[in-house]
Amino acid sequence: MRVADAGRGARLFGQCAACHTVRMGAGDRNGPGLSDVVGKPLASNSRRFGYTGALRSAGGVWTPERLDAWLAAPATFAPGTSMSFRGLQDPLDRADVIAYLQTQSVDGPSTTVPPSQP
Repeated sequence: MRVADAGRGARLFGQCAACHTVRMGAGDRNGPGLSDVVGKPLASNSRRFGYTGALRSAGGVWTPERLDAWLAAPATFAPGTSMSFRGLQDPLDRADVIAYLQTQSVDGPSTTVPPSQP
């Protein structure tokens, strides 16, 4: 059984914080704000951010499984995305970041943990 560590995910999110905020109402940077992103439709978390057509056309919602695939390789998940981040190779790192993002939900943390393999 795997256990994701949201505290470690908060520390790992530091590399995301160069472009993304996560606090409610903090706004966008070079990337959209990610507060309450889990469970939201792709390319919808910010009304002001200019999402690429690649991400908008991917459709669906940000589930832990989809976040896992995105964080593993954004350009593979949505070819043509403007996100230049190469991805987190370690599945446990991705699980920890996702667990942290789940704690930033308006509804509170979820108990769902993403799979270690896409």
